[in-house]
Amino acid sequence: MKAIVAALPVLILSAHAPLAAQHALRQRMQPFIPGRILVSGFDSNAVHSYRAWDGVPRGSTAVNGAQSIVLGPDGLLYVCAEKTDRVVRLERQALQSAGPFVWDDPETAEDENGPLDGPTSASFGPDGALYVASFETDEILRYEGQTGAYLGVFVSAGLGNLNGPDAGTKFGSDGLLYVPSFWNDRVLRYDAQGNFVDAFVSFREGTLRQPRDLVQHEGDWYVASSFNDRILRFDAQGNYLGLFASVPQPYSLAFNRHDDNLYVVSLQRNAVRVLAEGSGNFLGEVVPPGSGGLDGAVYLFFLD
Repeated sequence: MKAIVAALPVLILSAHAPLAAQHALRQRMQPFIPGRILVSGFDSNAVHSYRAWDGVPRGSTAVNGAQSIVLGPDGLLYVCAEKTDRVVRLERQALQSAGPFVWDDPETAEDENGPLDGPTSASFGPDGALYVASFETDEILRYEGQTGAYLGVFVSAGLGNLNGPDAGTKFGSDGLLYVPSFWNDRVLRYDAQGNFVDAFVSFREGTLRQPRDLVQHEGDWYVASSFNDRILRFDAQGNYLGLFASVPQPYSLAFNRHDDNLYVVSLQRNAVRVLAEGSGNFLGEVVPPGSGGLDGAVYLFFLD
């Protein structure tokens, strides 16, 4: 990490909001939403856990420069630690450390993590390998999905004008790898061999500026345009459908399968906002600014 106006009344909770206010937010969202919301705090150097139905903090685990979070096929959570050039593992229930997965052992002459510099996203591919976005080298690197052994460069440096692959790097339902190119305002696509396919979202299309994350929902793609405080909507072919919502410096996006609403990490507010599916109306902040020691909120993950 370098460098639609709300149609409903705003309900913002402080970390010490009264119980009545918490119940009010819960009723507006849904009577009960199971599970937890995990939020990466880049500056608090931790993954923070919150109860999903009311945002009550449930503890945190240290991860230096925490970025993207993904659930692995082994049931462990894989978290990018950007400040230490690692991908680390956490046990999903207690969030206890299960050790590093991608890292360079200083006791050996071998370079175990390859040219990895500033990992922002880790995603398991259809082949079971782990694909990691290396922000500083403008590459996507490939690692063995069970051992973390370095397998080589998947997307070579700058291919397709890639410049700053960010936290939203992930595989789409079409099997292509979608990569937000932060520094030059594009979303790029690559095939299963790492070949450049096209600019899914071309240069500043739909006013896209500094994309961080993107998520597919019911066929359409929602893209966090962080520089101009917008969430933009595109169809499956990359055609711009319009502005979905305005959020201060949106970073990470995720739809909750239990209420179908869009949850958005706002880096500027250091909080998690909830937007109504379909309309984008602002429903409230389920994780208030700085709750539970959160600092530099950048990524969210639902853990049922």
